[in-house]
Amino acid sequence: MTFNQNGRILKNNLASLQQESLTAIAVLAILIGYVWLWFDIWPVTGAHAPLASWLGAALLIVCGISSYQYRIMYLHFVSHLLVLCILAATTCATLTFHVPSIIYLFLLPVIFASVLLSVRSAAFIALFASGIMTVVNLAGRESVMFGDIFLPISIILMVAFALWLSAHNLHTTLIWFSDAYEDAYKNEQLARTREAELRRLFKALDDATFRMERLNYALTLERNQAREAHRIKQQFAQTISHELRTPLNLIVAFTELMVQSPDYYGAPLPMPYVRDLSIVHRNAQHLQNLVNDVLDLARIEAAQMTIIPELSDPASLVNEAVTTARGLVERRGLDLQLEIQPDLPKIWVDATRIRQVLFNLLSNAVRFTDVGSVIISVRREEKEIVFAVTDTGIGIAEEDMPRLFKDFQQLDGTTRRQHGGAGLGLAISRRFVELHQGRISVESEPGIGSTFTFTLPITEQQPTSVSGKYNWKMFNDQPIQTPMNHSILLAVTRNPTAIEGLVRHTQDCRTVVASTLQQAQNMAQRLLPQCVVVDTAFEAVDSNHLQALAEAWDMPQIPFIAFHLPDHSPSSQPLNVNGYLTKPFSIQKMHETLNEFAEQPRRILVIDDDQDFVRLLSRMLDTPRYRCQVIGAYNGHDGLALLQSVQPDLVLVDVRLAGWDGTQLVNAIRTCQQGQNTPVIAIVSEDETVLVDVINEPLLVTKSAGLEVHKVSHLIRYFMGLTA
Repeated sequence: MTFNQNGRILKNNLASLQQESLTAIAVLAILIGYVWLWFDIWPVTGAHAPLASWLGAALLIVCGISSYQYRIMYLHFVSHLLVLCILAATTCATLTFHVPSIIYLFLLPVIFASVLLSVRSAAFIALFASGIMTVVNLAGRESVMFGDIFLPISIILMVAFALWLSAHNLHTTLIWFSDAYEDAYKNEQLARTREAELRRLFKALDDATFRMERLNYALTLERNQAREAHRIKQQFAQTISHELRTPLNLIVAFTELMVQSPDYYGAPLPMPYVRDLSIVHRNAQHLQNLVNDVLDLARIEAAQMTIIPELSDPASLVNEAVTTARGLVERRGLDLQLEIQPDLPKIWVDATRIRQVLFNLLSNAVRFTDVGSVIISVRREEKEIVFAVTDTGIGIAEEDMPRLFKDFQQLDGTTRRQHGGAGLGLAISRRFVELHQGRISVESEPGIGSTFTFTLPITEQQPTSVSGKYNWKMFNDQPIQTPMNHSILLAVTRNPTAIEGLVRHTQDCRTVVASTLQQAQNMAQRLLPQCVVVDTAFEAVDSNHLQALAEAWDMPQIPFIAFHLPDHSPSSQPLNVNGYLTKPFSIQKMHETLNEFAEQPRRILVIDDDQDFVRLLSRMLDTPRYRCQVIGAYNGHDGLALLQSVQPDLVLVDVRLAGWDGTQLVNAIRTCQQGQNTPVIAIVSEDETVLVDVINEPLLVTKSAGLEVHKVSHLIRYFMGLTA
């Protein structure tokens, strides 16, 4: 609404008020004129009525009717006409009725003028009325006192001023009201505009939310498909690797037997034949190492590779890796140099994994260096230990460096054929270093050589042990970064193999390991785990102690579970066997195992469903030192029957025999009279455990805030389902 529009509205409102006031005053004038006229016509009072009396009554009636009739069309004119007629009628009444107080009737035209006319017109009427009243007072009088004139005029003027002031205030109020109305109207329009904008915004927001929900749903489907594809890929890699590992183990073992014990075949083998077998044996070992690398990579990505920190000397790690790789360096005719800074502090690392990283880097340096040297250096830089492997090999182009640490990535085809390798060593090394919160990098110049560097942090206290998919940090350094969709399981144990088993069976959550209860409590304040598991093999905890422990940690909603975590190492399994033989094994390893339990066995019973493996054992044991009889059984029933009939001196049994549980088969052997005192050695795979998943001790569960009844009922139903 504009200013002009507001002015027109105010003017129209004032005109409407003026019209209503005119109507009331006109009706009043007509009534007074009618009464006055009746007074003039009445014989008693009107017999001597002067002309002024008739004129005053006529003016009131005629002007009142005219004003009322034309109040809409000629409001301004009839308003002035009515006020003037009332003033004239007042003058006639003053001339007709000679009463001193009648002069105060001149207040009426002044009052009506202030209501119907403008301020200027009302002032003119007031002055005009004052002049007429003065004239009337002076006419016909010989002596007039000053007060008789001044007092009425003063009253008229003061009334006029009061009326002006009242009209002014009313006009100001109307202006204020109009301005407030204008502001309210503007606010209303603005509110409507904003409301329309909000409605459009809400509509757009609803559309965006709908599209986002669809995108989130599609993203969830894609993520699930990607996870399933990744899982299938890992499962495929593991399955294929396992399927390859068994025949590879046989190939490696048979070729090793043929190369090292050619006399078994009755005559010396021709040298070209031995050289060919050596080539087969070497390449079979290479393929076996490749399969092991694939399995390691799959275990890392499946969060089954556990880092178990131990306090290690960096110099010892380097020396052990060099000892393993020295043969490779010497066969290539290279110079191997060590540069180890003295007085290096010990660091918390998984020694096995770091040795593997060093060996992988040494192997790469040797493969890509024809002439020159390989230098291994170790030094300290602030809070890190820096390992570097430098070679004088062919070097790496800058554009090829980003591909070095990726899975199955190599350089061009010529390099691959000339230097070999599967592209897994650096990828696995990078993962192992990152699992230790370290960094690995490379600097290289083609034709000059390369330097591979990785760093490991120096920590004064033992870090946590976690599953391989995630990183571990010092619990007193900063919180471990955990994905939002993964829960944290805090385990208190000092058994590395128990940790591996726990991680393997809790892949849907993150497992963080502490070695002591105090360390676990400090970690829990930062990690806020969803569950705490205490290994009673290292912490003596009963029900009272567990409840007190939960209350002391001040985590009322966190469940605490205490039981004996099963040990996954073969030497501590609950199978009733004398020892373990882990596949793949060499001839020397098998002989050492046999010597431990039976120095000169004459008959050995092998219970295994793999006939080729049984034949391999027969070849390995048919040596001048042993010359024992190997009897094979390819299922559990035949093995038990042969055990009673041949009475062997030693039994080798595969605890993963098809159709048989390892515990059942071993118990059946021990039940037989012939098997009670016969040494039994269990055959297990390198990546498997023979854990009998039975916990023979109480399982304690508590929360300091108490266990809810419905959750306890869920546990009861779950355990009932387990025992059904």
